[in-house]
Amino acid sequence: MSVSTFCKFRDAYVYRLSQELQQIISLCIVIQDRVIGILIKFLDGYPWNYWTLEFLLGIVLVLFFASHFWPTSCSPTKNSQRARTALQALQTVIVPTCSLWPARYINLVQYASTNGTGSNIIIPLSMFLQDVCDGVIELRDPVSDLEDLVDGGVGAYGCYVCLSVEWKWWVEWLDQMLRGDISDNTKSIYSPYLPASPHLDRLFHPSATAPSSSVDHGPIIDFNNHPLTHLATIQIPQGSHTTLEFASLSNHISFLSTKHILCMIPFLAHRLPHRLSDVLATVNDARNFKLSSLTNTSAAYADTLAVVSTTLAYNPVARKQCVDELGIKGRRKRRLVLEFEAALMRRGWLERWNVILEAR
Repeated sequence: MSVSTFCKFRDAYVYRLSQELQQIISLCIVIQDRVIGILIKFLDGYPWNYWTLEFLLGIVLVLFFASHFWPTSCSPTKNSQRARTALQALQTVIVPTCSLWPARYINLVQYASTNGTGSNIIIPLSMFLQDVCDGVIELRDPVSDLEDLVDGGVGAYGCYVCLSVEWKWWVEWLDQMLRGDISDNTKSIYSPYLPASPHLDRLFHPSATAPSSSVDHGPIIDFNNHPLTHLATIQIPQGSHTTLEFASLSNHISFLSTKHILCMIPFLAHRLPHRLSDVLATVNDARNFKLSSLTNTSAAYADTLAVVSTTLAYNPVARKQCVDELGIKGRRKRRLVLEFEAALMRRGWLERWNVILEAR
């Protein structure tokens, strides 16, 4: 910017500011005259004169403006300290991948320190997911931090770092229900957060660490990828076994509650999880199978998810395969899905079940 341009900008700004001040002063004078006139009418006969009323009204106006603007003029130091404390709290959970924080996170910190949100740094869920997938931010301890973030927030330095679930998540969910797409969500607007890759599912899915087919348990079927009607299509010899592995919503998760929406995050690009009761009812109605055993493997499965995520982060072979398949951003998304599901498993909102069936 040249000197002449700057001078023009300065003069215009000063002129505009002087106009604003003149308008404020004129407004105060008008208000003062009106109030004095009203008081004179009401106090006619009392030993009050115009100058006494003007003096008293001046004191009232000074006290009003002082009380209104004093906190703002005296609070920058205090607000700055609170903002630094809030930023320290945020940094115990999230770190930027470059040297500077994005402006939107500074705004969140400043808002939390000046607007009386109870020292809560509230991060919109969509912004959080997008920034993790884009590599803008990273979690220090992904699974542990997500476990707390989804349920009340992470506490540090007297502040809480929380996630807020925006209404659009409910709108999208309800829209899918009305369109009949609830069991196949590959068209979801949130699919960009959660990539689906059958090839990588075979390479890195925790089921790959499960025991291979055996005489006792038979072939293992990842039932997350199939509708309940798929059970009727499974054909194995009479007396043989097959194992169904699937994630299920816990019974205490209310339909369309905030917890319910959060539990959908790892599955929005795939088929949504079944209820255990629905699976058992389908097995009970099946003529070709009977239930042999039912095992809750949630704790071990959550640990396996965390291990797989760590492998994608630090194992050079696994990392290269994932990047070749999905790209750098896709690898981040895949890790986020694994970590989110592990956190929900540890929180007890999602459960992992192994159902062994015997063919009749």
